Amino acid sequence: MNIKHKLMGWSPCDFERYAAAYYQFGGSVNMHPDLVQFFLKKGRMKFTFWHYCQRGETTAAYFTADGKHVGLNVWRDYPISYDEVMMPVAAEQKVWFPERTNRLSAANRRNIINAAFIYRNKRQICRIKEHFSVKTTRKRNSELKKFLAAGGTCYPLAELSSAEIARLYVYLFKRRFADTVRCYDRMKITELLSAVRHMIFGNVLFFDGMPCAIDLVLAAPSQRMIYFDVPNGGLDPQFAQHSPGSLLMWANITDARKLCHAQNKHMAFAIGLYDKNWEYKLRWSEPTRTGKIIC
Repeated sequence: MNIKHKLMGWSPCDFERYAAAYYQFGGSVNMHPDLVQFFLKKGRMKFTFWHYCQRGETTAAYFTADGKHVGLNVWRDYPISYDEVMMPVAAEQKVWFPERTNRLSAANRRNIINAAFIYRNKRQICRIKEHFSVKTTRKRNSELKKFLAAGGTCYPLAELSSAEIARLYVYLFKRRFADTVRCYDRMKITELLSAVRHMIFGNVLFFDGMPCAIDLVLAAPSQRMIYFDVPNGGLDPQFAQHSPGSLLMWANITDARKLCHAQNKHMAFAIGLYDKNWEYKLRWSEPTRTGKIIC
């Protein structure tokens, strides 16, 4: 056991103990036990699990992959974002954290003693606003209704096969970015989604039977919250006059809010990094700094 971990109160644990902590306290998609299990079964990554105990009960947990990354840093090959890492920690628990990262979620701000959210870190992620005005809600709902009345369809991804989702995603991603941004491999998308069908969320939009926009949303539920995550989506520029990207985002936000309300859970919905070149994200979200561990 690493001396730093011991001094800070962390002990090694198994996957099962980590998973139990996650489902109790919640975390980001890149910390979800079922995604960890997927990569464990592939046998190409080495995982080390740690937990923190108070009076014999686990009150915090995390893992490292390949001895260096907190959370799953697989975004180059799989549609799992690595913009922020939210660790499962009891609400009132305060701990010293022994690993280096500059991606710690603001949700862990009160938990991690040696985290800085301003000093030496300018990274910001976009988190969907908790509330929209009545005027905005009415306007967005009206826009979506007009799109549907004009020949549009909003179809839940969960009702499609993993292979069909992958096909639509690759097609619309390439229509959006051409060759300027590398797309995920279609077979890898299918493989991942087949393993975590229960995490698939979001919708795909069609217009007159043609696919026009898709966001591959993954949902990570726990006892107190549901974390939604969106890697780069795809859309077909020929339908730009309908603003399918904005319509799709609103449909996904609406569905996520309804689900969280029905289950009486907090919604955490991340849509990637903030950059001044991506001001459009501020229509839906608020930039939030990630934390850097000071070791």
